[in-house]
Amino acid sequence: MIRVMQVITDTNIGGAGIWLLNFLKYYDRDRIDMTVVIPKNSALKQRIEALDVKYDEVEGIADSSFSPEGIGQLKSEIRKIKPQIVHTHASLSARIAAKLCKVPVVNTRHCLEAPKKGIKRMLYRYINNLLSDKVIAVSRAVYRNLLEDGIEERKLELIYNGVPALKSLDAQSRREVKIRLGVEGCLVVGIFARHKTKKNHKLFLEAAKAAYEVNDRFRFLIVGTGSLEEELKREAQRLEISDAVIFTGYVEDITEYMNAIDINVLTSDYEAMSISLVEGMTLGKPCITTDAGGPREVVENGKSGIVVPCRDAVNLTAALMRFASDPEMCRRFGEYGKKIANERFSPEEMSQKLLNLYEEISVIKKGNEPV
Repeated sequence: MIRVMQVITDTNIGGAGIWLLNFLKYYDRDRIDMTVVIPKNSALKQRIEALDVKYDEVEGIADSSFSPEGIGQLKSEIRKIKPQIVHTHASLSARIAAKLCKVPVVNTRHCLEAPKKGIKRMLYRYINNLLSDKVIAVSRAVYRNLLEDGIEERKLELIYNGVPALKSLDAQSRREVKIRLGVEGCLVVGIFARHKTKKNHKLFLEAAKAAYEVNDRFRFLIVGTGSLEEELKREAQRLEISDAVIFTGYVEDITEYMNAIDINVLTSDYEAMSISLVEGMTLGKPCITTDAGGPREVVENGKSGIVVPCRDAVNLTAALMRFASDPEMCRRFGEYGKKIANERFSPEEMSQKLLNLYEEISVIKKGNEPV
């Protein structure tokens, strides 16, 4: 068995946390001896416990990529666990600690970052090439982003996020959800994203107003929460579409809501990938997405959905109207998207590729034990 120590510093559950939880559900327990290191009071704790995976809580790393205290704590963890590989998620402290203990490092980048220039790029390139044996990109967009930042291509691995298929509800159950939401008989458009600036919910609302003025069967479901929630509610009121927009707030399990929608939309300005688009595709939901980087790799324009320019309400509205006028196209795009989700973004495939990578590193580094 390969002993792997995962290190994540997030106290809330974001993209990296969802990635980790999906991996923990599907990794090969006969071949990987896994321990997860998390900060104190992390929201991940109960979910990791529920999956019956070993974990340790560490002081001094909460929501911090780098801290001198964190390096010392993580060195102690490495000496206790004796991993053959340390897999980090943005934690610079963990990469430093692992290298000090002579343990190979795999680092996953879950986001797109602004290109670095000048001395900042030189420092980033030197530090990250030195501290990582392999760097995983969750999309080709992230892969290119890492190359631009100076990461050596020989260190890069493209492994798409694995997204478990959501449960498909039967027709009666879907009808009951729509009745509860007050959208029975309507054409429901959903967006599943935290209320953050980069997600550009205002673009969603702008297109919603234009589409609703033409076709009052539209209803718009905004699933999630975040710092901009109240501002977005005021924007819906200003646009005079509050009666057609439903804000769900925080949702622990999106299954019912994803089943209830007819069209799945993402309006981000930039995005590494998109778990919510893939989740919708597993249920056969046609997609509309902005050309925000990674989502272009998820949605095949004209096959599983429609890709529109970023910050372009006119083309987003046109895509909504196109789907509304052509139910057969919706069905066809949905079926193709479901096929792609199962083939390209399965958690089983992601887990197998990670196992292969771990085995490759353990063979190359055989004999290196923590000191």
